[in-house]
Amino acid sequence: MTNPIELDKSKCLKCGMCVKDCAFKALRLDAEGYPALPKSEKCMHCQHCFAICPKGAIKFEGKDPENSIKTADLKLPKAEEVENWLKTRRSIRQYRDADVDRQALEKILATLGNVPTGCNARGLTFTCFSTRESMNKFRGDFIKAIEEHREGTKLLPRWLAVPAIKMRNGEGDMFFRGAPGMLIVSSDETNPAVTTPREDIIATLTYFEMLAEANGISTCWCGFLDLVQKAVPELLEKTIGFNRKTPFYAMLFGLPAVKYPRGVQRETDAKIVWK
Repeated sequence: MTNPIELDKSKCLKCGMCVKDCAFKALRLDAEGYPALPKSEKCMHCQHCFAICPKGAIKFEGKDPENSIKTADLKLPKAEEVENWLKTRRSIRQYRDADVDRQALEKILATLGNVPTGCNARGLTFTCFSTRESMNKFRGDFIKAIEEHREGTKLLPRWLAVPAIKMRNGEGDMFFRGAPGMLIVSSDETNPAVTTPREDIIATLTYFEMLAEANGISTCWCGFLDLVQKAVPELLEKTIGFNRKTPFYAMLFGLPAVKYPRGVQRETDAKIVWK
């Protein structure tokens, strides 16, 4: 494994902050007091050393610290603004018949590379149905897979068969709510470094929801797809190519066709236990 760290000694203060902040204790101070990585295989590629260096003396995998966002005087949402977002967010199940801006989606998905994952494993894949055309094709493939299953020896559970028949007949789309887009975040079940696949996926979709809302895109967690995978695993093998053991979760998205003039009141729904 090649050394990911390149040190500019002319900038290094020998303060040791990078060594102290190294979560896996991979960094060490050498005989001259400079940070060194004697065993690169211990590095978890979290870039903490890169981020914490006060002078930007460390390049990580060729990345120049000058190209990073500077945190000094960085404008961030205030606590009240974040609270207001949480209190007024709604799961949207009515969407406009329009595609979401592709550039906005590309920027959001690229930003999701910063989402935290267990042990910084980053074994995630984003499968994005970004247009009405791609979503409609997926719906068609989904229905076709269900019909092929019905022709076999196994019976579909009623909760899956009935709405599927209605969707096939154009009587509503309970599975995907007529959404023009869907993001499926999956984890690599073959990667031994991935220790928290489900948690990584849910964290990523939570970040996606917030970023989408900030860009005027509404969302809805798609629990039905998760239930379908559990009930009839081969359906998603045929439609998406997932392995039966592939951890995933999906989120619908699109431009909203409805606006809520107020939030709900759920402060008393939180069960709080002080210790």
